[in-house]
Amino acid sequence: MSISEHKELKEQFGSLGLNLIKKAEIEIKEMNQTTLFQKSQIKKNLKKRSNENALRTKTHFIETNNQLLNNALASTLLKIKQDILELKNNLLIELRLVLLKRIESNINNKYEMYIGYLINDLKKFAHTIKHTREISIALNKRDYKFFSENSRKIQDLFKTQITLQIADDSFIGGFKAYIESENISYDVTIENYILKQSILIESAFSEKFSEKSITELTQKLEKFIINKKKSIQEHLKEYDRIG
Repeated sequence: MSISEHKELKEQFGSLGLNLIKKAEIEIKEMNQTTLFQKSQIKKNLKKRSNENALRTKTHFIETNNQLLNNALASTLLKIKQDILELKNNLLIELRLVLLKRIESNINNKYEMYIGYLINDLKKFAHTIKHTREISIALNKRDYKFFSENSRKIQDLFKTQITLQIADDSFIGGFKAYIESENISYDVTIENYILKQSILIESAFSEKFSEKSITELTQKLEKFIINKKKSIQEHLKEYDRIG
């Protein structure tokens, strides 16, 4: 092989080598671009999934938080109503006890005045059952003793025969009556009168307190819960901005 041929062959190999290197560089560049694109897609998909997961987590948190707040509202309102009912019942019991003690004290201190009150009630009762043949009147021990010693004060009130007796149960004043022929009984005791009045008081108390005060408390609590829900939303928005 001549020198010129050897030189030409060397140049051909050199040119081939350069071409191969360039081709390899192009292939590597294309491969890198493909890899970068794939990485970008993977990153994009991961970010999308991450955002979806974050949104699901956020939605679940809000729903759970709202449910807890709603449960707290319902539980608190129920507790308030129970406390009000208990308070009302305790107040009524205390009111009855106070009234009974005060009336009993007044009877002891002004017994003659009380007897006038009792005779007036017996007179009213006598007018309502004037066609009845026989009536039993039950009194407490003190009043029974008084009318046994002053029978005209009670006998003159009724146009029918009456029988006086000591009541089986204890009460501070008033009387109980029983008409055997008609199987009817009447409770005209002071205790029963106070009980009836306390029922009216309870009705008025319940109407005013439950309708007005509980409604006001409910509105305040509902406003508080709404503000809490808004506060959670604002915190989450702030977190999103930071993220």
